[in-house]
Amino acid sequence: MTMDQMLKEKRYDEIWQRYCSFLDFSIDHFMDIQNRLLLEQIDLYSKCELGKKIMNGVVPKSVDEFRRLVPLTTYEDYADLLLPKNKDVLPSEPLVWIQTTWEGGRAPLKVAPISKAMIDMNREFALTCFILSTSTKKGEFKLRRNMNFLNGMAPLPFLTGLLPYSIQGDYTVNFFPDIEEGNNMSFGERNKTGFKLGMQKGIDLFYGLSSIIVRMGESFSEGSTNSGSFDVFSYDMKMLSRLVRAKVRSKIKKVPMLPKDVFDLKGFVCAGTDSLHFKKKIEDYWGVKPLEIFGGTEAVAIGSESWTKNGIILWPNICFYEFIPIAEFYKNLENPKYTPKTYLINELKADEYYEIVITTLKGGAFARYRIGDVFKCESLTREEDGIMLPHFRYVDRIAPVIDLAGFTRITQATISDVINMSKLDIHDWIAVKKYDCQQRPYVSMHIEIKHGQNGVGLDNAELIKDTLEIYFRYFDEDYKNLRKMLGIDPLQVEIIPLGTIKKYESSVNHKVFRVNPNYFDVTEILKLASSKQGGDDLC
Repeated sequence: MTMDQMLKEKRYDEIWQRYCSFLDFSIDHFMDIQNRLLLEQIDLYSKCELGKKIMNGVVPKSVDEFRRLVPLTTYEDYADLLLPKNKDVLPSEPLVWIQTTWEGGRAPLKVAPISKAMIDMNREFALTCFILSTSTKKGEFKLRRNMNFLNGMAPLPFLTGLLPYSIQGDYTVNFFPDIEEGNNMSFGERNKTGFKLGMQKGIDLFYGLSSIIVRMGESFSEGSTNSGSFDVFSYDMKMLSRLVRAKVRSKIKKVPMLPKDVFDLKGFVCAGTDSLHFKKKIEDYWGVKPLEIFGGTEAVAIGSESWTKNGIILWPNICFYEFIPIAEFYKNLENPKYTPKTYLINELKADEYYEIVITTLKGGAFARYRIGDVFKCESLTREEDGIMLPHFRYVDRIAPVIDLAGFTRITQATISDVINMSKLDIHDWIAVKKYDCQQRPYVSMHIEIKHGQNGVGLDNAELIKDTLEIYFRYFDEDYKNLRKMLGIDPLQVEIIPLGTIKKYESSVNHKVFRVNPNYFDVTEILKLASSKQGGDDLC
């Protein structure tokens, strides 16, 4: 039966069991599924050109052998066979190719093939997330047929564009805007049109990039004091009534309207690199605790929170998972010839940070693939919820990558190119991802000037910032959109004394990476630069 049929017949217990029963798995059951599906994938993978290349011609007979004989991989290992979109080299026929930015402003796009079996799993995942997003208690949810759905994500060929097509024929929603109409709009136009329709007809479900969702809430609040006219005949009567009441209440109390004063959302699904920092704001604006999910172009969608919305739980049947402890990651980063140790999900420790490694199942293209993301294992179980699986918190991209609000990825190569183009007299620098007092991400650059510090003050730092931003915007279109679409000031510059970074490296006896995610602490470096404590967030 389809989801529509089950909802029509009010088979709510059956729906929960079908889509959410994985939350009752033991870790042993989870691993049994992982191991069985990995062996099936190895059999498929060993018969195709891509698999023979990645596995060096060997055919592992067990999970242990697979982990021992197959090397860890990155996209460079696949690019020559995947970028031409040659389906003949793959383990399964691709129904669609998904793409994303490889390295913002510098490298070409990455593409990944998606098989029919993977799309089927994506549909199961999407429906599960809809259910859990409308749930606050195990076994109970508010999902119904023909809900109004504001889809604030990018269309195909990006991963999020799969959602409308994967659920087609199984679950019916009213997409705002209409999918085919929205595909012909820019990202900004789609969100504006969808929000306008939501204002007129109401919104039940919302799926969007966390940074965009927050910006919508801010714009709504900032614009609520405007007294511009609107066409009352285009509004559903229920929405018109809610809007009028909210406007009157706002005027009497002399406070701005918030989206939660107008909308009555049943479920909220959010995604994006900085979701952890945006989720509280989303709830404050929209009145619903969002369900955070995790996915990516190569991995597809692989994890979501439960009804409690208190940590991401990975799905056992989409990818096979391995984890590199953060200490092992840094050993490998300092010495590329060092092979970091990996651990399985039943071998993890709570409160530890890990780089995740995936092998795509169901005919996917990637084996022991480092997708470039760091997770913290928050807990091995949540016994109070009856969930005996690990809960994760998405932390950030790995070093040396800075991901800003899911819009662009900045690397050492990107910044070096920008500095070279700017012709600025910069001797050395270090960049760290940080957050302002509104939890918006930005790049904090600490720069050494070649000609010393005489006469160098705030005006010079501002001049350097303004110059670098010109070239960042020229070099990376997505960087430009951070200010335009999200209201983010993505760069701050501080000048530090010449030789500070090298002096710090000598004191700790190891190299400091020039580009660092938010979990890297530069306080000690800044102590060398001045008596002032460094590392405070910008407000």
